[in-house]
Amino acid sequence: MELRIKRASLRLKHLMLAVFLLLVLDILYLAVSRGTAHRQEFVLGAVGAAAVLLLLPPIFPALTRLGSLKIWLLLSLLCLTVKAVWVLLVQVPLAGDYLVFWDYANSLASREVVWGGRYLALFPHIFGYADFLSWFIRLFGPSSMLAQWLNVVLSVCAGSLLFLLGCRWFGLTAGAGAYLFWIACPSQTMYNSLVLSEPLYTVMLLAFLLAVTELSRRTGQFRRPVQTGACSGLGCALLLRWLNGVRPIAAILAIAMFLWVLLLNTGCLMERDWRRLWLPFLAVLVAAYLLTGPLWNGHIARRIGEEPSTTPGYSVLVGFNRTSGGRWNQEDSDRLYTYSDQPGATAQWAQEQALNDALARITSGRIDFPALLQDKLHTFLGADDACVAYSAAALGHMRRYFFLCNGFYYACLFLALAGTVRLWRQKTGTIALMAPLYVLGLTSAQMLVEVAGRYHYSALPMLMLMAQAAISDRRGVRSGADGCPERDYKRKKETVDG
Repeated sequence: MELRIKRASLRLKHLMLAVFLLLVLDILYLAVSRGTAHRQEFVLGAVGAAAVLLLLPPIFPALTRLGSLKIWLLLSLLCLTVKAVWVLLVQVPLAGDYLVFWDYANSLASREVVWGGRYLALFPHIFGYADFLSWFIRLFGPSSMLAQWLNVVLSVCAGSLLFLLGCRWFGLTAGAGAYLFWIACPSQTMYNSLVLSEPLYTVMLLAFLLAVTELSRRTGQFRRPVQTGACSGLGCALLLRWLNGVRPIAAILAIAMFLWVLLLNTGCLMERDWRRLWLPFLAVLVAAYLLTGPLWNGHIARRIGEEPSTTPGYSVLVGFNRTSGGRWNQEDSDRLYTYSDQPGATAQWAQEQALNDALARITSGRIDFPALLQDKLHTFLGADDACVAYSAAALGHMRRYFFLCNGFYYACLFLALAGTVRLWRQKTGTIALMAPLYVLGLTSAQMLVEVAGRYHYSALPMLMLMAQAAISDRRGVRSGADGCPERDYKRKKETVDG
């Protein structure tokens, strides 16, 4: 029975990784098919990936002799310097969504109930980041560069979490490699000049992954696994609730956790201590996440003066607009505000009408779904140059930035392909599988709603971690660093029994 479960889990793992491989290959095909400029970026990515595979491994032995603390300090100092220099040299004027975030943050910092609450009621995820930013406006005042400096600090936090995740999943060299990739990533550096929520919710995403990784590594070591699992589930649920308030992607992580624990752990559920820890974790995670939803919505309602919508009708409506390729368009925006501006209309009612229109559009028979999904995939993951357009007002020689951003992105994709092959060969359901699971979940969700290039920001750290599976030196990795405790647990048990 146990052998059958392990074989089934291994097949499911291979199926998931095969889908991820097909996704990455499709993205690379899009790069080649988009014209001469993108083919040049594709070649740069291929050359860059080959150079990394050749140059980084010989450096690893000298790097590891420094020790993890010194490596982290050096990389954090480098990250702080690179990101800070960019925001000092490139100051992008506030406009569009970035001005909206800034204005609402200032309003939340100075008033108990903000002006223009209807917009936040229609799009409550705007509130999460604006509220976070308002805390620092109260502390430091409305400095014109406050949000950008917060982005720099959050970048260092994200890099540090990547370092820890890389160490836990693949070893010290992988942690250093992931942090180096994060520092070198051109698009991430450029986004720091903008006022946007991506740096914040990416830190929360990585913090969640680190929390469940630590829990996985210590399975079998807790005296009270049921209570530990329940308390951990509560803490992770609160983190996911906050994350969802900044960007509604928490369900992707929750589903990925269920898939990993119940289907991809290659037999760990046969272990008693594993079940006693993870089943309470999942139960409390879901229960606490659902129960805190009304509390979060009540907090928003108190600050904006009306109940926020819980229906993403407008986003689905835009996502299935074949003319715009699933991107923002004036027609659908006007339609939403036509509903919202009607006498007595609430944000929830307006979004419900938009959802009805979306369902009518989906069932109209006039949508070429394969073509629409390919267009959306092209927008979402086909390139990593959206940051250049957003920063155009402060940049010169934009072509070189397109070249750098996309070349680095394609190099990460090539390395992630190689890392996926390495994960495929492993016989255990390592928690590193959460990285491709998250990318697949995020991509699937974006195929149903409005899409934009910057929405794949949080997928970049996952690709960087996947890349480390290909280039890290596993010889010095201690047992259990891959995050699957099954072998370690049995080894400990045999040692005690012996």
